[in-house]
Amino acid sequence: MSKIGKKPIIIPEKVEIVRRNSEILIKGPLGELNFSYPEDIFKIEITNKEIKIFPKNLEELDRKTKALWGTLRALLQNKITGVTTGFSKTLILQGLGYNAEVKGREIIFKLGYSHPVSLPIPEGIEVEIKQEKGRVLIIVKGIDKEKVGNFAAKIKELKPADRYHLKGFMYEGEFIPTKPVKKLGK
Repeated sequence: MSKIGKKPIIIPEKVEIVRRNSEILIKGPLGELNFSYPEDIFKIEITNKEIKIFPKNLEELDRKTKALWGTLRALLQNKITGVTTGFSKTLILQGLGYNAEVKGREIIFKLGYSHPVSLPIPEGIEVEIKQEKGRVLIIVKGIDKEKVGNFAAKIKELKPADRYHLKGFMYEGEFIPTKPVKKLGK
C-alpha cells in the first residue's frame, strides 16, 4: 500500500472540481487546471470535502502501481494548491555588470556575454524582478508547479553560479560549496 496515495485530499472552499471521463477540471480563485489520470488503473472518488484515489485491483498491487498511486495523489494535490495559493521560485543573479529586465513577454539578461540573452516567458507564468545591492532577484510565479520549476531551471541554465566566485544564477536558499581560487606556487 502507498502511504501517500492512501491519504485523502481536502478540497478548499473556493475550489470547484468537475469530472469529465478520465480528466478532472480544477477551478479556483487564481485560474483553472486540467488533471488526467489512467482510468484503467485508478479510480477517483470525489465527495463534498475530499478526494480519494484508489487502484482498481487492490489485490494485485505491483511496484509500478504503488509508485504511480502516490505520484498521482501528489500531482493532484499540487494542482489544487496551485489554483488556490499558487507557486513561486526565487532566483538570485549575482555578479558585477549582470542585469535582468522584463520587456513585454520576454526577459532580457546581461550576463557578461558580448550580446544580451533574451528568454520568452511562457503562458501562465509571471516574472517579477527586484534590484538589490550587488544582486538581482528574479521571482517566477504561476499556478502550475511544473511550469514554474521548469522555467526557473531554464533561467538558471543560462549561467549557473560558478564555485569560485558565486557569479551567476542560484536559487534562494541554495548552498553552493565554494572552492578556493587557485594560486601560483613560489
